[in-house]
Amino acid sequence: MTKTEKLKRGDLKQALIDYAMKAAETGHVETMSLRKAARDLGVSSGAVYRHFPDKDALLMEVTHMGFNNLREVFTTIRPSDAPATSIEQAKSRSFEMVSAYIRFSLARPALWRMMFGRIGILCRDKMATSEDKAYTPLDATGANLMDLYRLGGMKTAPDISDVRYMWSATHGAADLAQSGARLDADQLEQVIQQTVERNLRSVGVTDPEI
Repeated sequence: MTKTEKLKRGDLKQALIDYAMKAAETGHVETMSLRKAARDLGVSSGAVYRHFPDKDALLMEVTHMGFNNLREVFTTIRPSDAPATSIEQAKSRSFEMVSAYIRFSLARPALWRMMFGRIGILCRDKMATSEDKAYTPLDATGANLMDLYRLGGMKTAPDISDVRYMWSATHGAADLAQSGARLDADQLEQVIQQTVERNLRSVGVTDPEI
């Protein structure tokens, strides 16, 4: 990374977060260090350590942002106050959720791995605010399943095990898609479609095609 313009007072913390986010998005997290960040940003290492005691603390901040970004995507697809009005809409939302999650992992593979690895575990332990816990992607997935049940698309009300199964299947598809499978566009669409159909079929949707 190249040096930036001289930072103004109060800008360093955000600059460090932006620096680490760029490292995550470009796959340079492993080689990033706070001392290197200080050199690239043109500040003293002491100034950096006043904001973050170590590399993990900075990466946790970035990972927290990743979780927030993913939650925003899911809450846009299925807002907490906007239930589906038809089975077709609920199934379409299922497709959008799976597609969004897999494409998120493809667009930001290093960040995605941090979110669901060691740093993510540390980050989740500290995500204790009501905003962090309110209506997570897991909640949005469950709410959409309840929409399907309410609208008659499922005979049995879904429970948390159904939601977890769908989430784990989607996570597995994302892992496959971004871990060297090198799927081209039409193959990716097929993986997304098949993942959605199998997810819905597994929870009792008799006609999962959308």
